[in-house]
Amino acid sequence: MKILGVYQHLSKSGPPKVPIKDRILLVDDDRHHRTCLKEFLELRGYVCSEAGNGVEGLEILQKESVSIIITDNNMPQMDGLDFIEQVNHTYSQEILSIFLITAELSHIVRLRAFKNGVNRVFEKPLDFQELCNAVDWVTKFDIHQSTTNKYSSARYL
Repeated sequence: MKILGVYQHLSKSGPPKVPIKDRILLVDDDRHHRTCLKEFLELRGYVCSEAGNGVEGLEILQKESVSIIITDNNMPQMDGLDFIEQVNHTYSQEILSIFLITAELSHIVRLRAFKNGVNRVFEKPLDFQELCNAVDWVTKFDIHQSTTNKYSSARYL
């Protein structure tokens, strides 16, 4: 009887509420990868919007405010690095952090990423836990993209 009462109480109140930390834009042409990452982040209390490429990502940014961008690099229409360059021209003061995910991590990609304000580059296959820990860290300490770019000469290389 006591167990049934607890179950009824939980079903009426719904699942426990997780505080919303920040809004994240996920940009990746791989729908399965994007969906898995979204679910993983939402379980941690984040609200995520999704885009299939950089062009769609820019369209979302015209309508929604986000504080963190997580983008794949190799995508059709507009790749991740071109997308980040466009974001920096238009939204740099609004974005807390940018993370880049890539399967082809060359010195040129890494250099271009950091020149354009990427806080960290993750290589595929992606460790979801490692990425989420990085997102938690920047939201906890309110590490802004513009601040880290101005004052940090050493990055996650």
